[in-house]
Amino acid sequence: MKMRVKGLVTLLWLPVTSCLTLIPSSCTIDAYDKGEGEYSLLTAELVEAHVGSDKYVDGLQTDGGGQLSVQNRYTAKWIQTADTTYRALLYYNNVGDGQAEIVSLSRVGVLQPRDSISGGMKTDPLYLESSWMGKSRKYVNLRLRLLTGSTDDENAIQALAIVVDTLRSTPSHARLTLYHSQGGQPEYYSVTTFASLPLAAVAADTVTVTVNTYGGTVSKIFVK
Repeated sequence: MKMRVKGLVTLLWLPVTSCLTLIPSSCTIDAYDKGEGEYSLLTAELVEAHVGSDKYVDGLQTDGGGQLSVQNRYTAKWIQTADTTYRALLYYNNVGDGQAEIVSLSRVGVLQPRDSISGGMKTDPLYLESSWMGKSRKYVNLRLRLLTGSTDDENAIQALAIVVDTLRSTPSHARLTLYHSQGGQPEYYSVTTFASLPLAAVAADTVTVTVNTYGGTVSKIFVK
């Protein structure tokens, strides 16, 4: 399934905007990281956010394996399906007793491994800022910085996916490559985004993720 930003699932499409609305961008994340912005006193975590029948968040599971209950009623425009779980970046105030006051919740793309991409494999360079496996060992997470810019071409859309190298993978060691198409977008300024690989979708105990960066090819190994 190929979807634009409103459906950050298997193939993650990125439109031409200076601040992506449904994924974290450099417009706010840099201030948070340096402790200089309005978010500097908040806690930030990647989570699985469950929404109830009313499409309001009613429970949060952190990558550390912890559970958070929601103190305030919170929903977002991108929450379209009731009674489901979304992958997201959470900014919250920890008010104690396992309760979170949600300040913001941004959807994170979940990249399901796939054997091929229509149109062929592309590995246009990007910046890999960090990669890690959560303590719950459910996801490998990638923090990426992409170059983009304004253009009149409505078809200029960046895309991300994760592709299995079927020739080099074995039952015990899955070798995956990050697909990235610049999609005709200019490379004027950067936006930061997160993507998560669900380890339950990979049968092997060892996973290697290879990313083509502006500084060369980088491979990261994770053991489940």
